[in-house]
Amino acid sequence: MHPWRDRLSRWFSPLARGCPLSPNTITTLALLLNVAAAALLIRRWFPMAIVLIAFAGLADAFDGIVARVQGKETRFGDFLDHFADRVSDTLLTTGWAVGSGVRESLVVAAVIVTMLNGYVGTQIEATFRERNYESIGRGEFVLALIIFPLVSYILFRNGWDSMRGGGLTIAEWLAVVLIAFAILAIGQRLALARRLERS
Repeated sequence: MHPWRDRLSRWFSPLARGCPLSPNTITTLALLLNVAAAALLIRRWFPMAIVLIAFAGLADAFDGIVARVQGKETRFGDFLDHFADRVSDTLLTTGWAVGSGVRESLVVAAVIVTMLNGYVGTQIEATFRERNYESIGRGEFVLALIIFPLVSYILFRNGWDSMRGGGLTIAEWLAVVLIAFAILAIGQRLALARRLERS
């Protein structure tokens, strides 16, 4: 989704120039929205959670735009943004999986690989001083956590949440897909680290 990063920057730059909120305040607001969304996911209030996740995703992009256009980029702001992303990713993954009735072993696996994927991306940045948005990243993750709760909502509304195929419910298969994509992203980032080491 990295092409959208430039587009969002162009679209939101005029608004960001006049924004009265600091980038760190926006980061904190995005985190609070994700915390609330995770709580809603656990309670199976999927449509409301989706709205909050979408707004939080936009706020997460907006904080960096505000920092750049207002000349307020700081190391602490960058740290806070990464920290908030890791907390949000963990809570949203857990909230969706638990709320969707995914078995515990898959919940644990999904949370672990989601955290590792975020960690590897952050560690590449810390080690090689380079940001790279070409692998599967947080944008795709946020998109999945808008689509997955929508699917869960449809399943619960129609009484299909207990349907099984291959021993797994539909939500559990979605968790497997999330795990697979996180593992793929980790592999991409490890390969990137290897290339950066050689260059």
